[in-house]
Amino acid sequence: MSNLKKDTTIDTVVAIVEDLTQDWGIELEVPCGAHTRVVADLEFASVDIIQLCVALEQCYGRRFGFQDLLMKDGSYVGDLSLGQLAAFVDAKLKTEGMTQ
Repeated sequence: MSNLKKDTTIDTVVAIVEDLTQDWGIELEVPCGAHTRVVADLEFASVDIIQLCVALEQCYGRRFGFQDLLMKDGSYVGDLSLGQLAAFVDAKLKTEGMTQ
């Protein structure tokens, strides 16, 4: 059952990325997936990453505290995959589900 949830989350992340890039007039050269890296593959700048995080929070109707994922030891991480973003969202959803 957890695999289904992860697939659903990654599908949501990919759909949001595709919507954002389409809105920005960027044509993706390859299909997005769990392995797609936000900076290296999609060439997202920091403002684009923030917009992606905000779009995910709006989609799920809650805050996820993405700073925990985006920062390590006081510095921004170099790059993340869409799979890492989906796993982070999944973990937060699972944690919130347990506390409610």
